[in-house]
Amino acid sequence: MNARRFRMGLSLLMLASALPALAAQGETDAGCRPVIESPWVRAAPPGAASLAAYLVLRNPCDAPVEVVDVESLDFGMPMIHRTVEEGGMSRMRPAGKLVLAPGESLRFEPGGLHLMLMRPLRPLAEGDVARVRLVLADGRRLFAEFPVRRAAP
Repeated sequence: MNARRFRMGLSLLMLASALPALAAQGETDAGCRPVIESPWVRAAPPGAASLAAYLVLRNPCDAPVEVVDVESLDFGMPMIHRTVEEGGMSRMRPAGKLVLAPGESLRFEPGGLHLMLMRPLRPLAEGDVARVRLVLADGRRLFAEFPVRRAAP
């Protein structure tokens, strides 16, 4: 019994010591995840029915990733939109398929691709934080806290 526990403990110790090396592989690690950078939500007047959010999504992995949805605990209807010009007018349209190739970054910015956060579930003022998750095609979710700001960081 003690020998079995010793072998199991030794196996777990070897596995634990290998984890930092596996994490350091980064791009070749099967658990590699895209990274959300510089997230923020544009502050809106009290009672606004929707807010816009921006970020940079970076894919440091060896495989492409596809963003298929957005979720939030703070909004009843978050969506991914793209601003397009149609007949001289700017309009928001669903973003469609968002695929990031390995090593690629995708900018969500004013006047282009952005998160449309509709139906706020609580008031959000400048200095507050909105909780948002991007949903990937493989089912993984990327969480980030988006500070509410008047202007881009």
